[in-house]
Amino acid sequence: MKRNTLEFVGFVSVIASLIFVGMEIRQNTTAVRGATNQAISDQATELYLAIATDRNLASLTVKLYDGVPRKDFDPIDDMQLFLTVMTGLRRVENIFLQLEDNILDERAFDRIGLSFYRSNYGREIWETNKQFFDRKFVPFFEKLLNKE
Repeated sequence: MKRNTLEFVGFVSVIASLIFVGMEIRQNTTAVRGATNQAISDQATELYLAIATDRNLASLTVKLYDGVPRKDFDPIDDMQLFLTVMTGLRRVENIFLQLEDNILDERAFDRIGLSFYRSNYGREIWETNKQFFDRKFVPFFEKLLNKE
């Protein structure tokens, strides 16, 4: 009888350990998702602050929203705006990759500010550079861009 009792206690201990490990993994997953969502918010804030605190970049962004064609920007202004748009596109691609890894869900795309990329300038940058992005991201982003 002692052996049966020991086996039962061992069995219960293993089950309890598995439950504990499962709870720890779940807590860790929740913490990772929370940290990832916070990082996305931080990245968006950094981009917005960069535009808000740089008068020239803010002026260029106004032109972007006003529909000024890329050819009408001087080379330095174009480079500054180009790099800003590309930074944003990489941020969106990163969110997509985390969605694929089941770290985030599609709600993360509610905060990316699509109007920036839907502008004529943003679309032109996307069209000329989309081959440099993850091949699965390209059709996903194009669907997102055209969804209104």
